[in-house]
Amino acid sequence: MTGGETGWVVLGAGGHARSVVDVLERAGQTVVAVSGDSPDGESWHVDVVADDRAAFELIAARGLHAVVAIGSNPARTRLVRELVQRGLSVPPVVASTATVSTRSILGAGTVVLEHAHVGPSSRLGDAVVVNTAAVVEHDCSVGVGVHVAPGAVLLGGASVGDGTLVGSGARVLPLVSVGAGATVGAGAVVTRHVADGETVVGAPATTPATRATRDDRPLGGTP
Repeated sequence: MTGGETGWVVLGAGGHARSVVDVLERAGQTVVAVSGDSPDGESWHVDVVADDRAAFELIAARGLHAVVAIGSNPARTRLVRELVQRGLSVPPVVASTATVSTRSILGAGTVVLEHAHVGPSSRLGDAVVVNTAAVVEHDCSVGVGVHVAPGAVLLGGASVGDGTLVGSGARVLPLVSVGAGATVGAGAVVTRHVADGETVVGAPATTPATRATRDDRPLGGTP
């Protein structure tokens, strides 16, 4: 865990923020405040500031660390970039139960949650989420603002472009590349390269349109 004795402000107040706050506090860190309204209506045990602007002011005034705990890839990326541009502290956050190789690189604002693993010689960009029990194996390249969802696995040498979602339990096979802004559905097994903006589902993973065409064929095959 990066951060020394300085406190933290968590930008976000939803379920993902609760997970990040828990990671910080169990590592002995002090969470000073979260920002925004909790969508579930539950109260917080730390201070809540009205919005992100107020959070920025608090971070700057008290020299605090910031972490953006928002599930939306574009929103998380935008806020991390703004924090960095302002010269504010946005170090990576790594859960105490996670394992991150000393030979890997984590970008600003990247979060590695419980029981996740990042292998050696992997490079993760800014604002990445490696969620609970997800695995980024050796020699992987993960772009800015990527979300590797719970239980998903990027095998050795796989690459994922900026802003992509790798769904829960999905597998990207070794040396396979997934483009920017793509979506890999939950449980998919990606055996081929995925283009920018493409959505793939299933095992082996294909586009939904391709899968629908295959599923609509007669049981005996193409007539």
